[in-house]
Amino acid sequence: MMKRLIASVFVAVLAAGPLASSALAQGLPPEMPVNRADLMVRKAGGILIDVRRPDEWAQTGVPVTAHTVSVADDNFISQVDRVTGGNKSQRIALICRSGNRSTEARDKLLAAGYQNVTSVAGGVMGPDGWIDADLPVRPFR
Repeated sequence: MMKRLIASVFVAVLAAGPLASSALAQGLPPEMPVNRADLMVRKAGGILIDVRRPDEWAQTGVPVTAHTVSVADDNFISQVDRVTGGNKSQRIALICRSGNRSTEARDKLLAAGYQNVTSVAGGVMGPDGWIDADLPVRPFR
């Protein structure tokens, strides 16, 4: 029985892959709801990064606490390094339109050695996202 349980856990970790297990090992889930991400930023010293494109920032505004660093930018990692001061253990929540690009950005940051990175479920525009939760946005300049 115990051997089967250990084997099941081992298989689950392998299936999740090294990037997902790295995020879990540091206490952040691979994905987190917008309200929890907002609290992490406002109350626990986390950083929120909006990884959409500038035209999207201009269209909808940007979450009020977010830094803007587009995952499409060739210098994405170095720009995040600037935002975090190079602190690879900084808690980071990534947000995009609906959750796909923030997952891509999370995986890039984990591969670059960041340890506490999560994607915000629902993004800015998705169901149960930032705007649906009535969280504040600011105009992008």
